[in-house]
Amino acid sequence: MNEQQMALHKFFSEKAKHLQNEIDLEIEKVGGEGMLISREDLIHWVYHARNQLDTYHTICRMLEDKSDDTNTDMILKELRETMETDKTSIERLRKKQLEEKKALEQLREEAEYYRLALEVLGT
Repeated sequence: MNEQQMALHKFFSEKAKHLQNEIDLEIEKVGGEGMLISREDLIHWVYHARNQLDTYHTICRMLEDKSDDTNTDMILKELRETMETDKTSIERLRKKQLEEKKALEQLREEAEYYRLALEVLGT
């Protein structure tokens, strides 16, 4: 590997290591992999973080292959093929987050009415 490739490899390797530690820590906080289902926000984050981790590893692998004069076109082709489905998944998650945000706002409004009712009825 030349100097530039080594610097890139080091950067993405360290990002991958750091992200993996973050994923492990967050999973540990909720009580393990089996408890992720109870935290929908976290399960989405872990899913996307793991995809990002795969991207970092792929870039490192491509840099290693490039230094061995291996053709990296196949790896790039695979990344391009999954890009569209990844975009669709991300858009679906964004829509779901927006729906959840609206539902939360409605619940907060309702909670205010309940609080007022308790206030009025309690006096």
